[in-house]
Amino acid sequence: MNFRDIVDYIKLEHTVFDLPFIFTGYVLAAGRYIYPIKILLILIAAVSARASAMSINRIEGLRYDVINPRKKDWALVSGRISKREAIAMTIFFIALFEMATYFLNRLVFILSPVVIFLFLTDPLLKRITPWRHVYMGSTIGVGVLAGYLAVIPAFPRELTIYLIFIGSSFWIAGFDVIYVIPDIEYDRINGLKTLMVRYGLKRGLQISIIFHAVTLISFWAVMLYVRTYWYLAAMIVISFLVVYQHVILDPSKPETVRRSFFNANSFIGFLYLISLILGIVFPIRM
Repeated sequence: MNFRDIVDYIKLEHTVFDLPFIFTGYVLAAGRYIYPIKILLILIAAVSARASAMSINRIEGLRYDVINPRKKDWALVSGRISKREAIAMTIFFIALFEMATYFLNRLVFILSPVVIFLFLTDPLLKRITPWRHVYMGSTIGVGVLAGYLAVIPAFPRELTIYLIFIGSSFWIAGFDVIYVIPDIEYDRINGLKTLMVRYGLKRGLQISIIFHAVTLISFWAVMLYVRTYWYLAAMIVISFLVVYQHVILDPSKPETVRRSFFNANSFIGFLYLISLILGIVFPIRM
């Protein structure tokens, strides 16, 4: 086991989906104020949470992954990382996550077991319901609220955070439906439940579009509270990228699934976060 194996195992590159929205919550709570220690602790908590969630997912899904040809090169499947090492890493990352939440504030620390519960139960839902995509999206989407609570240990009354939570959750759920396309036959044979298996490719893609429509409605509704030209400009680009990932998708070509899932979505969170930061630092209001 080497560092590259660990990075691949926890899919560190996937933090581009959740990290920007976690810091979106931070920015909405902190405004113009910069708290370096909190930023560092949030970063540690976010990365360790992502790592522990992915590790739990890998361990719980190992018996399926070892017979899936597409996953034969995965570190845990190929043996580059042993199951004992994977469990040890999971315990380490959970401990690191708990330590970071402890030093953030009492409320975040008290709520941290809820996050671990979401991580533990998410992989199990693959065997229970095809709507697990929404649960998984919410597990990641709740990060925006976590980022807010890390600064202000009280649930906000304004709808802004909750609209972003809904939007980001359905954004992730929508592209997760696309992500499972290469595994449709495998999932069907092994009794794993996804929307693609339950409703077929055509209807599954339609549901993904509906999920992303909810995302755009929620994000555009935030303009009722964030009325800046920065946000408007970002939303125009984000709307294009959300639509673009469906336009370029050809389910018969695996490379378009990759481009749709990763390339098109990699920029959305960062665009969203940057628009809010610019709206605070250089408030060009509508």
